[in-house]
Amino acid sequence: MADRLETLAELVVQMDAVGARREVEECLRSGIPAARILAEGLSAGMRQVGEKFKNGEMYMPEVLVCCDIYCQVFETLRPAIREARTEAPRGRMVLGTIHGDIHTVGKDVAVPVFQAAGYEVIDLGVDVPDRRFVEAIREYDPDIVGFGTYMTSTFMHTRETVREITDAGLRSRVKIICGGPAVDSGAARRMGADEASDDAWEAVQKLDRLMLELRSDGRAS
Repeated sequence: MADRLETLAELVVQMDAVGARREVEECLRSGIPAARILAEGLSAGMRQVGEKFKNGEMYMPEVLVCCDIYCQVFETLRPAIREARTEAPRGRMVLGTIHGDIHTVGKDVAVPVFQAAGYEVIDLGVDVPDRRFVEAIREYDPDIVGFGTYMTSTFMHTRETVREITDAGLRSRVKIICGGPAVDSGAARRMGADEASDDAWEAVQKLDRLMLELRSDGRAS
């Protein structure tokens, strides 16, 4: 079982879309739980890709190909994840790349990771204007709002986006988390957010903690 998951992770790193899809199907036929296939196979592969990119062993075009494979193959896995999920969502989240930023790789990897962890995720896309975050809070009544901030210049826009949400009278209803390599928790809090992470898997733990804070305040949906 572990060997199959390691093979799947390696196929993602090798940018083998056909092989990765076939391996997911074999894993499912072998009875491996869908959540484990995602966590220890697909997601493990993307973590290796991220490490290789940081170390200069892979370049952005290759990372984009791996991300595309990850998203394509996840669609093969999605029905099994939905079927296996019997509990209510752990929380609802609206997420989008902040205004001025069109990077999508980090967000596209994070969304299925959060979904597999049990969160209902509404993806607003990229280059999301402040007013759209406000509209989404009113429309979807989320517990958490996620800002994709993949460049330092766009991370600096966080303060304005938080102010827009605050001026709309909605800030007390949600927790706000920033994501991307340009962020850290301390800076995010100084910008008015609640948390930050540059790792989708680590971010799940932070989402859980934010949900606990909301529940303790009696604000979670």
